[in-house]
Amino acid sequence: MANFTLRLVTYNIRKGKGASGRSRTAFHGVSQALRDHGADLVLVQEAFHTRDDDHHQSNELADALGLHEYNAPNKRRQDGHHGNTTLSRHRALEVSNFDISTNPIERRGALYVKLDTPSGFVHVINVHLGLNQGQRRRQVRSLADIVDSRVPQNDALVIAGDFNDWNERMDAVVRKRLEVRNAFGDLADAPRTWPAPRPVFKLDRVYVRNLKTRGPELLRGEPWRELSDHLPLAVTLERSKSE
Repeated sequence: MANFTLRLVTYNIRKGKGASGRSRTAFHGVSQALRDHGADLVLVQEAFHTRDDDHHQSNELADALGLHEYNAPNKRRQDGHHGNTTLSRHRALEVSNFDISTNPIERRGALYVKLDTPSGFVHVINVHLGLNQGQRRRQVRSLADIVDSRVPQNDALVIAGDFNDWNERMDAVVRKRLEVRNAFGDLADAPRTWPAPRPVFKLDRVYVRNLKTRGPELLRGEPWRELSDHLPLAVTLERSKSE
């Protein structure tokens, strides 16, 4: 049987404020650039929703991309909240948001969705991890608990997002503890995603299990380098319909 494919993009959009953090127009550019890329599965971190419901970046992205939208707040503020959003061409059978925060100030979440696809279930976890290594180690243990409780060993799994692993010490821990592989191969060759205008650190990752990957790509240059402080990662996920 023919293989089933999904084009995935993971992207920390910085609440639509652009690379400088001060842009008033970057979010429109984010929507347009993602629409032009034509992804089937988009994992967004730091999507902002205003408190009075008149500006929900998750809804606007879903409308622009023509995808189903699943989101959950991580950080609540006086003017609204921001968190992770997963946008998919395929409907989710289950959606859960897990609070993986390690302190009351730095709020972090893992948004889990179970997608119903022609090749069977695809479990997707959209993550945004903490700023120090101790936090990230605890959060990876939380991710392992989620995977162990939600994902059968033979099902397809994707874990992607902003890992904040600036010192590159967590990749081996993630791969071993979650029994996944880095979709971009050896971390030594992984793309640098932050800061977008002149990237130095490999903060964003895509990990998979029971999926083939092809065409891994760092989306850089125009318009991406001005739309957020992160650059997005894209990769095609492939699975045989008979698996």
